[in-house]
Amino acid sequence: MKIAPEHSVAHVLIKMGKPNKETLIKFKNIFYRFTKIAKKKQFLTYYMIAAHPGCSAKDMEKLKAFVLQELKLLPQQIQVFTPTPSTYSTLMYWTEKDPFTGESCFVEKTYRGRENQKKIVTNEKMYKLQKTIRAKQQK
Repeated sequence: MKIAPEHSVAHVLIKMGKPNKETLIKFKNIFYRFTKIAKKKQFLTYYMIAAHPGCSAKDMEKLKAFVLQELKLLPQQIQVFTPTPSTYSTLMYWTEKDPFTGESCFVEKTYRGRENQKKIVTNEKMYKLQKTIRAKQQK
């Protein structure tokens, strides 16, 4: 089943109009509990976004830690935010302001910065290194 939590950092989720990460964890646990009861081979796939208005490289590092620790995976694909007409996210992208609070909002607009946010999560070499370190720590 494909689901779209899109992120895990609270202030980014608020800008996206999404529920908190605890809601995702609760859903994931219920899904796998019923999957086990039904004796089915089914799984969740997650749609994640980089460079959404309000999201920084540090937030992407937190997202990576979340997907590794809580979801037990390393996404191979991350969508880089693309402004689309008639959405609050696009309004934030172009104005660099939260339309609900009027506060300034960081927006990564450079190609390099947007791609860097994506690579923070999808960097497989770093994932393998972290996995090796965790394995050594557990011994």
